[in-house]
Amino acid sequence: MTRNTANVSFYCRESKKNKDGMAPIEMSLVINGKRCYVQLPRKEVPMQFKRDLSSKKNSDLKDYLASVRTRLNEIETALLRDGQALTAECLKEYFKTGGFILYTVGDLFSDYMKILAKRVGRDITPKTYRKYEIARDKFFKILPPSEPVSAISKAVILDYQASMNTYLDYVTTNGYCQRVKTIVQFGIDNGKIKVNPFMGIRLRKGEKSVQFLTEEEVEKIRTTDFHNESLNRVRDLFVFQAASGLSYTDMAKLVPTDYQRAPNGQYYIHDKRNKTGVFYTAVILDEGVEILKKYNFKLPILGNHKLNVYLKTIRDICGIDKPIFSHVARHTYATRCLNRGIRLEVVAKLLGHSTTRITQHYAKLLKGNILSEVQEAFIK
Repeated sequence: MTRNTANVSFYCRESKKNKDGMAPIEMSLVINGKRCYVQLPRKEVPMQFKRDLSSKKNSDLKDYLASVRTRLNEIETALLRDGQALTAECLKEYFKTGGFILYTVGDLFSDYMKILAKRVGRDITPKTYRKYEIARDKFFKILPPSEPVSAISKAVILDYQASMNTYLDYVTTNGYCQRVKTIVQFGIDNGKIKVNPFMGIRLRKGEKSVQFLTEEEVEKIRTTDFHNESLNRVRDLFVFQAASGLSYTDMAKLVPTDYQRAPNGQYYIHDKRNKTGVFYTAVILDEGVEILKKYNFKLPILGNHKLNVYLKTIRDICGIDKPIFSHVARHTYATRCLNRGIRLEVVAKLLGHSTTRITQHYAKLLKGNILSEVQEAFIK
C-alpha cells in the first residue's frame, strides 16, 4: 500500500498584491511527489510575511500557519480512516468551503433514495419506496446520519438486526436488512465504502406466518353491532374483503361499473391488481354481495391506516385473540377457498397471483379439515 505523504510550505507573493499592498497566503503541498497550491483565506503584506516567518519570536501569523498544519494532519487522518487517498482535490475542497466534507451515512442513503424515487411508477411501487424509507429511518436510530460511512460496521448491522428482532418477526426484519444491504452495496460499487459490513452475515429467507380468521370468527365480526357508525363501516369493509379476497388498494379503487354478474347470478370483478398489474377474477361470496347492496355498490372507503386502527378495536370487542388488519381479510378469503377444496390454481386466479408458488403459503388446513379427510379415507 502506497503511503500518502505531504510536504507543506507557505508563500505570500509580491506579484499578487492588491491595491492595499496585501497578498493571499498560499500553501504549497507536495503530495507523493506531486505539487499543488491551495490559497488560504488570509492575506498579509508580503515583506511583513517574510520577516515574521524568519523571526524567532512567536506571532499571530505563526500561530495561524501552525493551526493550518494541525488541521491538515487531521484531514489526513480522517482520509486514512475512511480508506481514501490524500489528494490535492480533497484539500482544496476543504480550504474552499472552510471545512472538509466527509461522505456520511446520510449522504449514502440520500444518494440512493434519489435514484430510487425516479423509479417509482416505472419498475417499483410507492409502497416499495416507502419500505426503503422505513428501513432508512430504523437504521438512523442505530447509526446517526451524520456519521461517516466508514462507521457502518458488521457490529452496527448486527445491532440493527437484533434491535428489530425484539419487536418484528424474522421475515420482516430480514426484509429491512436486505434493503440496507442494497444501499450499502451501492456505496461499495461507487467507491464510498471500502469494506463490506455484511460480509459473513447471512440473511436467510423464511416463510412469513400467514394470519387468517376462521369462518366462525368472520361470522362473529359480521353479526356484531358495534353501536358506532365508523366501527360498523369498518366491519362491513373487512367482511367484504373476506368475501372477495381483494387487497385494500384494489378495493379502494372500485366503482359500481367494476362489478359484473354471471348468468348464474354470481357477482364477480375482473380487473388488474394495482400492485402487480396481474389480472384477477374475484368471485364475491354472498355476505360480500349483501355489503355491496347495503351501500348501493359504493363502498364507504376510508384510509388504510385508520381502517387498521378501528380493526384493533373490533378485534378487542369480539374477543378474537389474533392480530387483525386489512390484509388478514385477503388471507382469510384464500384460506377459506382452499379449505373448501378449491384448487390452488383457481385460488391463484382469484387473488391475481402470477404463480401458484405465491398462493402456496395460504394453504393452511384447519385441524377439523385434517381430521375429517383422514376419517373419510380410513374409517368406513
